[in-house]
Amino acid sequence: MSRDIRASGRRAQRGQAMTEYVLVALVLVLALFTTDTLFDGKTGAQYLADLIRAFFRSLTYFLSLP
Repeated sequence: MSRDIRASGRRAQRGQAMTEYVLVALVLVLALFTTDTLFDGKTGAQYLADLIRAFFRSLTYFLSLP
């Protein structure tokens, strides 16, 4: 009897974890790929790529100094 209760509890937890994963993934996709006026009409992913590009441009310049 207790084995059946434990098995059904694990199944319920597995379903809850999958639901949380899907919800978090959906929020991340919406945050990265929707256009916002905060980023001058760019998506979050484009804005992040621009920031990384600027960082590496500055880093390359710094490393090239004598």
